[in-house]
Amino acid sequence: MKTVYLLNNVQNGGKTYLEYLVPALNALRHRYECRVLNTKITGVSRAEAEQALGYPVEDVEVDFIVGLRSHVIISNDAFIGRAIDESNFAVFIAHGNVGMPVRDRHYTSSLVSLFDAIVAPSRSYFALLKNGMQLYRQERHESLPFPFATLRSDLRRTSAISTLPVKIPAILDTPPDFPRSPDRYVVGILPTQKGICPDGASLFENMVEVINAVKTQVPHASILLRPYMTDFEHPFIQEMCEQLARYPWITIDETKGRSDDFYRRCDTIITDASSGGVSFMLNTCRLPVYYVPADSASHPVVNAWLQQMENHLPIARNGEELMELLHGFSLLTPDQHYAIYRKFHESEFGGFQHPEEVFQELVEMQHDSRFRYFEMAADGAVVEGPTTPAASHS
Repeated sequence: MKTVYLLNNVQNGGKTYLEYLVPALNALRHRYECRVLNTKITGVSRAEAEQALGYPVEDVEVDFIVGLRSHVIISNDAFIGRAIDESNFAVFIAHGNVGMPVRDRHYTSSLVSLFDAIVAPSRSYFALLKNGMQLYRQERHESLPFPFATLRSDLRRTSAISTLPVKIPAILDTPPDFPRSPDRYVVGILPTQKGICPDGASLFENMVEVINAVKTQVPHASILLRPYMTDFEHPFIQEMCEQLARYPWITIDETKGRSDDFYRRCDTIITDASSGGVSFMLNTCRLPVYYVPADSASHPVVNAWLQQMENHLPIARNGEELMELLHGFSLLTPDQHYAIYRKFHESEFGGFQHPEEVFQELVEMQHDSRFRYFEMAADGAVVEGPTTPAASHS
């Protein structure tokens, strides 16, 4: 029986990132010999991982991964790509559900270019990835920015594989019950990892304006701040969290628990470039706000993202616009929230297939999968795939 390896290697990823492996494991566990590998950097013990997956897990060192030959390897972590031998067919499961306004004009291509296939659920992600990877590979052909040796080439045939959202593939048929209380309103603040946003665009750099706008518009609001899991160790963020925690209406979420638990506590979420804002909407049918300062709009990736999302997501460019959005949210009925959710879901994921079907097909057919959104050659040349149905972003 063919062996498929599933790698859990996201630094301090906890169960949140471990769960990206679930649909692949469920799709393949009865057809192949699946071996789930967990490294020490994940913050999850073998027992915890086995409990979450309902499947045996092996704790391994990276050297074990380096030694694998001629297998299908499915990873929830892009950094491990350089450790995977060239003989393997390597698959990366992209994080989040949509593209994001990040600072990297190559859109993480220095990492994901090492994989043979990238499984992702969104048209906006594919558009940003295609532009970023084309630029990256064209520049790589001119000069090599990475002087150190690598086991794998980042100039390879890479297939982008479409799927419904990996962690929440089902669309909600009706708006879920959401009781409102006139004296309770929780605003989740969800900054993405430090260094991801362009200069000046991080929520940590705009925290005063954001909090002032929230409290001006919703004086009784409480704030739940959830820094990115690896950022608690950063001195600047540690100091800011200590200062903010002095206010009785601000809570710092240090649990590092599942994202779903955080979403359930919030009436809305404000983020900068975290796909958690969209995940919040897909889980709850409630609306997030993406705070993208006007000064960052000239960045090529941010500008492209704004054009994609201006009619699909609530976006604030300053404190005044944030206040207007929060006021508007208070006027919307649950059915209106749901209509916005449905429109977004169709725009980003319409026509895509369940992840279990996608992973079965990918392991069997590899680059010949029916679910190719596009395929990119080593020199950046692109061939559109059979699953590139048009969806309006107007």
